[in-house]
Amino acid sequence: MEKLNSIETTIAIITLNDDGIGHQHFKDNVTMDIPEQLENLDAIIKICDGRPTPFVITAGKHFIITKDARDNALSLEPKSPINANAIVVQNLAYRLIAEFFIKVQKPKMPYRIFTDRESAFEWCKQFLVK
Repeated sequence: MEKLNSIETTIAIITLNDDGIGHQHFKDNVTMDIPEQLENLDAIIKICDGRPTPFVITAGKHFIITKDARDNALSLEPKSPINANAIVVQNLAYRLIAEFFIKVQKPKMPYRIFTDRESAFEWCKQFLVK
């Protein structure tokens, strides 16, 4: 079976780098509701090939996640191979949304917020499974 290192979904580009760290980048001007969330989950499962994988999350301009998708996120955790999320925020609005999600939803996997991608990828290294 051919190893995938990039999958494009309706709202995101999902990649796996040579170190084994995933990256989910949400495109500009997109809204994630439950159908898009499930499409992304399927792509993540394929790209990770069943291995626990840390992910860096970035978003373009005007990315929106609906309340239904935020509420549904925790129910998807057991189905997802993601074992840690590093969220890169580029402005105060994205930081507030990420902090609100972490505090209110209380995800079971590690989450951390960063302002630069390099630090996010570096943090993810500790969650790589050999």
